[in-house]
Amino acid sequence: MGPEQNRSHTRSIKPISQPARVLEAGALRAGAAGIVAMTVLILISLVDIPLLPCLVIPGFVLILIANGMLAGLLSNERLNSLGQARQAGLLAGLVTGLGTTFVAMVLAAFGLMFTGLGEGVRAQFTPAQLQNLAAMGISPQTVRIAGAVFFALLIWGVFGTVIAAALGMLGAHLYYRLR
Repeated sequence: MGPEQNRSHTRSIKPISQPARVLEAGALRAGAAGIVAMTVLILISLVDIPLLPCLVIPGFVLILIANGMLAGLLSNERLNSLGQARQAGLLAGLVTGLGTTFVAMVLAAFGLMFTGLGEGVRAQFTPAQLQNLAAMGISPQTVRIAGAVFFALLIWGVFGTVIAAALGMLGAHLYYRLR
């Protein structure tokens, strides 16, 4: 096979354009800021104060919408269309959602979140099953922690990331319309 034939079988990789890199950089910075803000709000939500959940849930929504708006702001001059604004908001929301998932899983592993759900997982096992697990080196505490981490992954990882991406896109959409 000659060099002419070999070239026809190779694929060319398109470089990422400069505006796309700027959009990504702005969205990633907004996502990092969103992770920090969501972490602070999650830590505040761990404090047992009456009526605090009534303030935390709207706080999550506001942070996620502001996250999308920040992605638009950081990419302002590069936003040429509503689609680009939504892409920046989507990326910022995904970064925030995935980062918040990691934080929630760590907090669940330390027993600060989803302890009731973890205890519910442990309660699904009979005493004989728990003894069999203990014989294999898996304590009931490990089962409870694994259940809490699983629910953190499910709730924050799946649902939270989808909601973060959607609200990030909404925030970027609003920013593009209002600028």
